[in-house]
Amino acid sequence: MKNITIYKIITVIAFLTLAFILIIPQKFNINRKQKTEECIRNMKTIYEAIELYMFEREEDFTGSAQDLFRMGYLKKTYECPENGVGDKYFMSGDYDTGDIIVKCPNAEKFTDHILHESIIE
Repeated sequence: MKNITIYKIITVIAFLTLAFILIIPQKFNINRKQKTEECIRNMKTIYEAIELYMFEREEDFTGSAQDLFRMGYLKKTYECPENGVGDKYFMSGDYDTGDIIVKCPNAEKFTDHILHESIIE
């Protein structure tokens, strides 16, 4: 017990605290809810851009968020925040029926990444 100093105790406590801070968010998916909410906000923004596109042009929409961005309907392009670069949303709009589809590319893996009718209205 003579070799245990206050510095060793502080070092062990600091190491355990750091490990706890790094492990807890991954263990309990603390950031998961935030990413889900961001994905749904992205899909809602895209939905509204397609809606405006179809209203102004009186035609179907087939394209990507990049197309909407180029035409000025979006301020930026969007992708799912779960996996990062390259996760582009699937989207289309039928002018005649008014149906608009915006789907997350990761919807099978993250089943809560769905744009519900109640969110849009």
